[in-house]
Amino acid sequence: MKVVVLGGGIAGLCMGIYLHQHDIDVSVNERQIFSAVGGHAFLMHHDGITVLNELATESNCPLPGKPVHTFILRDADGLIVNEKILEDWQCFKRTDLLACLNQLLPASRLRNNRVFSHFVYEADQVVAAAFSNGEVEYGDVFIGADGANSIVRQQLFGEVKFEPGKVKEVVGIIQHAELAAALQGKFTKFQQKDQGLSFGLIPTSATEMVWFMQYDPLLADIPEGINPRDSDQYHELLHELCLNLLKDFPATVQQVLKCNDFRTSYIWNTRDFDLLPSFHHQNVVLIGDAAHVALPFTSAGTTNAMLDAKTLSHCLLHYPNLSTAFSAYYQLRAESIKEHVNLGRALRDSFLSADASDVIPLISSALK
Repeated sequence: MKVVVLGGGIAGLCMGIYLHQHDIDVSVNERQIFSAVGGHAFLMHHDGITVLNELATESNCPLPGKPVHTFILRDADGLIVNEKILEDWQCFKRTDLLACLNQLLPASRLRNNRVFSHFVYEADQVVAAAFSNGEVEYGDVFIGADGANSIVRQQLFGEVKFEPGKVKEVVGIIQHAELAAALQGKFTKFQQKDQGLSFGLIPTSATEMVWFMQYDPLLADIPEGINPRDSDQYHELLHELCLNLLKDFPATVQQVLKCNDFRTSYIWNTRDFDLLPSFHHQNVVLIGDAAHVALPFTSAGTTNAMLDAKTLSHCLLHYPNLSTAFSAYYQLRAESIKEHVNLGRALRDSFLSADASDVIPLISSALK
């Protein structure tokens, strides 16, 4: 059996590593060459950390991640609203995790510069994946791991109906040794009580911190039509937006904004879609954001992608045929995914209603 993975992000790499470790012929195909720059950071729960440890069992590769042991919720004046001890959570930079996973997968299994174009069929069965550079990869099983805007999903099921997340998020990374040292192991979140506005801060190293601003775009926003990729105007407006919305937040927040290079920050338009009725069609199956997208309030997206890879690889190895394996994979994952979609929407609604006490399950209940 040869497996062709379309997408070399976290889900695709985990899938490739699992299959390679079990002597399955696998090809992971990624649109670009990995570069350890840019990207953001995220929290990962015990379940995802367990998957990473399993993947790295036979490797000397140092594992990334910084333990996060405390969640502190403060109001916009800096006063503590609530404080919770966290069990087995870590903060990862996306680039650090990708670098680790790239080391765990032999280079011979990874093909870069391959932008998926379409499937090649014989007798109504997919036999190969074609790429925009003219290359073709033949296989027996095809796994779509090409993200939220998945072309594989579109070709299997058509366009999904994305639900607007109603909340936007600005993300940035700063270097600030003093602040990072003071907040090691702590996820600090400042929540405006009377409107949908918050600011979060998590150390990713001894000197580096990732920050985010979640906001209701009805409060203020950047005008539509401005290109975020190459526009100085965009980054100036983004800077002004953050300064304006967060002007009454504590000195810690102002410090972060002062140190941040807004040319490396961006706005994330959050969105999701309802659970698909299936994750597969014939010999093609979806994992990660290609299969399901939940709002960021659950902090579960990366963990879910890694669990997809673990579950699907187990099913492929232990069930007698593809149909049974794919059905079992869906049954094992669908209920949890549906819960996370619903939880994300509930937490979003609590955020927009500005009830700070309701925002705590962002961490404590995300993966129970």
